[in-house]
Amino acid sequence: MKIDNKLSELPLTKSKPSTLESLFGKTDIEPFWVADMEFEIAKPIQEALVQRISNSSFGYEYKPNSFSNAQKNWYQRNYGIELNTDHLIYSPSITTTIAVLLENFSSEHNGIMIQTPVFMEFRDVIRNTKRRIVKNALRLSSNQYQIDFQDLQEKAKLENNRILIICNPHNPVGRVWTNEELKQIVRICKENDLLLISDEIHKDIILFDNQFTSAVKFIEDYEKIIVCTSEAKTFNLCGISDSMAIIPNEDIRNSISGTLKKYNLGRTNALTRVALEAAYNNGGSWLNEVIKTIENNIGSIEKELANTKIKLIKPEGTYQVWLDFRNVFKDTKEMFNHVTEKSGIGLNAGHWFGREGALFMRMNIATSNEKVTDAIRRIKKTVSNRVSLEEP
Repeated sequence: MKIDNKLSELPLTKSKPSTLESLFGKTDIEPFWVADMEFEIAKPIQEALVQRISNSSFGYEYKPNSFSNAQKNWYQRNYGIELNTDHLIYSPSITTTIAVLLENFSSEHNGIMIQTPVFMEFRDVIRNTKRRIVKNALRLSSNQYQIDFQDLQEKAKLENNRILIICNPHNPVGRVWTNEELKQIVRICKENDLLLISDEIHKDIILFDNQFTSAVKFIEDYEKIIVCTSEAKTFNLCGISDSMAIIPNEDIRNSISGTLKKYNLGRTNALTRVALEAAYNNGGSWLNEVIKTIENNIGSIEKELANTKIKLIKPEGTYQVWLDFRNVFKDTKEMFNHVTEKSGIGLNAGHWFGREGALFMRMNIATSNEKVTDAIRRIKKTVSNRVSLEEP
């Protein structure tokens, strides 16, 4: 994959000096912490955007049939999903949609269940809407995370707990939930009349022959399911892409649509529309190369970490890896400060995703194999030096 050699010219969040200083205590950091890619976007997307910009008119737009058909074909081809465009709602971001769902279908101080360690914005949106976080913490067994279904069942029965938010593939631990696991989740939600929100933004980055199943597949069994998704991660369009919610239930859909209209959200962005339509029609080959690159990067990390005290939780999906430092450190602050200061590599501290992530770190590997390998070697060296000093 070709790396974008003009990244340093862009005002990217991951490289913003004040942000680096705030998070890492220094600005001379190699950023591996924000979930976007360093690859050049697919040529068909670039060409479509250039062509659209060459037309000087940027009036109000709608999504034409060509967009809807391209989107439907993508979902049918990749997931076997027959999209009904009447069921779709667009919003600026997945967290926007989740916030509206929490506001409309729960009350202040109701419990919202999340499966920690998990994407930190779930926690933020729950707190910002004055709801209560209820943790259905994942269990790590034999180097793989599992859902604690007994705990989920018990908490789902509590009347005050109204909504379950899942992440599939899971960020940050990289699990791709199986059909059977999703079936159990849906059963528990149905038995307890819970609203199920499935964040599937990483659905296209599925690794090592794992199989992705969307929660959409279970809507005939239980219609209180909302799938929130976007191709922003898939095609590295985070700076211009919006999000989509699949909501077959008419009452839920009308409620969400009404709130978005109230705040004038969800209008068609001309460049987003063009980029996504090009991606749906001609981005498949580029995506396949991305996946091969990610898998190769994971292989290099496995090789580098063999016979070290750092363990890789091998991902089934996403372009992030979850690194286990529990055999090296006993204090999460010491771990973060040591790795950051000594290696100069900026990773996400695991506790940012919930205290269950303490002594882990997340690393974005959507970049060149050379850069990933160099970063892992620097991290490995700092840890090796520390261990050597502590050993008698």
